[in-house]
Amino acid sequence: MINLKTFNLVLHDLENNHDEFIAVLDRIIKLAVDVFKGTEELQEEILDYNDIYQIIIPEINFNFWLKVSNGSIIYKKGLNPSASFEVIYPKDILLKILKREIHGTDAYMKGIIKVNGDLSQGLRYTRLFRLLLIYINNGFKKKLNGK
Repeated sequence: MINLKTFNLVLHDLENNHDEFIAVLDRIIKLAVDVFKGTEELQEEILDYNDIYQIIIPEINFNFWLKVSNGSIIYKKGLNPSASFEVIYPKDILLKILKREIHGTDAYMKGIIKVNGDLSQGLRYTRLFRLLLIYINNGFKKKLNGK
């Protein structure tokens, strides 16, 4: 299992090693999916979801989607034409969001990230993303404190 120190190293790699950005981001996404799958409380938070979220990072030609349905989550690389909501991130902004230097909603309001889909799906995506960051952070703290 990854710990906070490893996660921070991964983020550092994202910032300083552009050639490996996709591989590092892939590891972070897989971590997030593992957190969802291993946290019953989090699965309960997304029981009413039935959405496919498409994420696009044009500068590096990296696209992936998340299917969130009935408390489960699936991660796949590529494009999904059935996606109900799409987010287009500049690479540097996605990194800042992961490092908690900026909130995704702030970036959207400033026109830095683009979205396609209706507002209700956007709110659900935002909730999902925030829950993920909270659970990852709490999981690291518990592990570091020996709980």
